[in-house]
Parts: sequence; C-alpha cells; structure tokens
Amino acid sequence: MQIVTTHVGTDFDALASVVACTFLYPGAVGVLPRMVNPEVKQFLAIHANILRVKPRKGFDLDEVTSLIVVDANNWKRLDKMDALSGRDDVEVICWDHHMEGVTIESGETHREEVGAAVTLLLEEMQKRDTAISPMHATLFLLGIYSDTGCLRYPSVTSRDAAMVSYLIENGADLNVVSAYLDDSMDDAHTEVFGRILEESEVVRIGNIRAGICALQIKSGLTSLAPLVEKYRAFKGIDAAFGVFQADSQKCMVIGRGKPQFIDIGRIMRALGGGGHLGAGSAIIREAGPDEAVEQVKSLIARGCHETSEVKAIMSPPDLFVVDAGATMAQAACQLADNNISGLLVCQDDVLLGGLSMPDCTKAKKSGRSDVPVKGYVTRKIPKLDPTACCRDAISLMADAKEGILAVVEGDELVGVVTQTDLLFQVYEF
Repeated sequence: MQIVTTHVGTDFDALASVVACTFLYPGAVGVLPRMVNPEVKQFLAIHANILRVKPRKGFDLDEVTSLIVVDANNWKRLDKMDALSGRDDVEVICWDHHMEGVTIESGETHREEVGAAVTLLLEEMQKRDTAISPMHATLFLLGIYSDTGCLRYPSVTSRDAAMVSYLIENGADLNVVSAYLDDSMDDAHTEVFGRILEESEVVRIGNIRAGICALQIKSGLTSLAPLVEKYRAFKGIDAAFGVFQADSQKCMVIGRGKPQFIDIGRIMRALGGGGHLGAGSAIIREAGPDEAVEQVKSLIARGCHETSEVKAIMSPPDLFVVDAGATMAQAACQLADNNISGLLVCQDDVLLGGLSMPDCTKAKKSGRSDVPVKGYVTRKIPKLDPTACCRDAISLMADAKEGILAVVEGDELVGVVTQTDLLFQVYEF
C-alpha cells in the first residue's frame, strides 16, 4: 500500500500537496494528521469524501510499503509515522520546499525553493497533462495562496505565479478561495479600512443589520475581502458589503456575513458572482457605486431569509442505514460496496446513532468483526430537521465523524445529508 502524509497542523499547502500526490501516484491514499488548521477542517467538512484522504487515527501502518511525505522534511513533524522510519522495506518519497532541518532520508527526493510545495507537484501534473476538476484546482490555488500570502511574500517565485495562472485556466474558483483565506493589512489596506469605517452606513433591512460602503480605490489594490470581514466584526453587525470602484466601467462587490442570518452567496449569485453562505463577491459592469449599493440593498431585502432547506438537498436514507443486529463485518462491507464513509444504526425504525469506517477497522483489529454494530454505535450524533437551512448542515458536518448527517422528522429518519449534497450548495456545477 502507498500512502501520502504531511505535517501536524496541516495547512492548505500541505492538504493540497497530499491531494496532488493522489493524482501523480494512482492508488495512493492520503493520510491526514489528527490536528489540522481550523480553515482546513472546515474545508474538509464538505470535501473530504471526494479527496481520497483518510484520518491518521485508526489507520493501520502494517500494510504500508511506500510512504510519500509532502511539505515536511522531519519525522517529528509527522503524526506518529516513526514506525515507518526504521523499516527497510518501505520506500520513501519526498516532495518539499523546506531546505533546512532535513531528517527524512528518501530514495526519491523533490526538494526545491519555491513559495509553496504544491507548486512542485502541479508542475509535474502539467507536464503529464493531468486532468483536474475546478474543485481540485480551487484547493491547489488555496495551497499556493496560503503559503505565499497571495503571491506577496518574498519566497514567491515565478514558478508559483505560473501555476496560479494554470489553475485559473482550469477553473479555480476565486470566490471560494477568498472565503477561506484571511490576510493582514499593509499601509494601503490600513488607509482603505479607515475610509470604510468613516464612509460606511449601517442599515436595518428586515431583521438584518448590514454595513455598506462604496469607495473609489487605486487600480491594482487586491486582498480587499479581509477588510470587509474586519469591518463586519468591528461593528458587530450581521453582514457587511464593500463596493469598490477602480475602473469606471465596473464595480467589485464583496460581501461577508453571519451564515445563520444571511445567505451572502445567494445575493452574490444574483449579481452575477458567487461564493459561500457567509462570503462571496461579484463584478457589476457598467454601473456606478451608488447604483451597485442600491442593488445590494434590494437583494438583501428580497433574499436574506430565502435560504435553502435541508429537505431540498438531502439524499434518501436507504444506503446509509444498517440494522442494529448486523455484524461489524457486514457494516464494513456495506460501507465499502457503496463507497460511503458512515452509516446510521437503526433498531425497529428507531435511530440509535452512527457508525464510521474507523469503528469497523477497530472491531476488525480486535477480532470483533462478528459482534453486532449496536455495540460500537455512537449515540450522540448531529441531527437536523428537514426545514433546517443548509448553512446549519455545513456547520454541523465539521463535527460529524461519520461524514453524514441524519435528517429526522419527529422520531422518524427521513433522509441523510452527505458531503456531496453540501458541495452543490458551495459550487456552481
């Protein structure tokens, strides 16, 4: 078995590098450390199932014959991989951009000074003409931008910039990227932030308190999204919208908000852009700042409470239900046959809780594959009402170890929300 892993405290460059390796090494399985950055955890909450990655916890290293290490050069930075360091029968391959402190000796090494480790892997993928989806391109762009400060750090090379172009050509979604990345302020951004505080207005539309500002800015000024979020947090309001004009022919609108109160992505899509439930952006052409502000206000009034309900996206529960009397071996087969990450355990149509693949692996290792699943069930699992909004589902998914959410009406299980279901709420397919 060939696996790919990276450092504890996994950031977007590390995650992107792991996933890129699953393209370059067909059949390789990504194994992620138990500790990942909060932003990465949120990303994985709805993307993990399609990224061919597994958690380190409960993963058996006994069958590993090849180890690929990315964005790390020291055994101490890995999550309990020491058992592989002394095995002569394990092939070690490294892809990294850290030149100092190397303790991992590898038979095949790709270590060069670039801004992001994933840049090295993307160059190889480009050479091989590897096909990637817009979602994967978005993750890879997150990897480069997070490690290079959106191409502003001194470590940036022309190779990193070339790969950014390559990813945008392959459909990377900049709205999704901006929703996950934050940034600090330089002098130019500090000046703009001061103007936002001075010139903005806070309006109440329905139950929403929204701050809106319209500014003329210098051409070429980027990374404005963090300023809008800082403004929202500073004012303690439900949503904030920045309308920025650097070109007489168009305005950029950036929105940030509390997902439980407003669907920013829906508003931005109505303006021709896109984004997440709590973040998004759009370009309005042939409109001045005042007109753009009025469009935003109108859309808030019409759409701030029009959020998608879980019942509109949930999947039928049939594939995801296992009887409490079934054995752990049968549950493991059901998970594998249907390529799903978790099951809901029911007894006489009563939902008892959840079961995940790591539970089945644990039972197999302890010689208990023939015991009923009810002995391994996790009783306390996230549940949703069919009328709950999708943004609540996204929030709950981050803590659902089964990778699915139970949708219940009274005591009856009426559906299941999967990571794939939620993906369609984030990307425009």
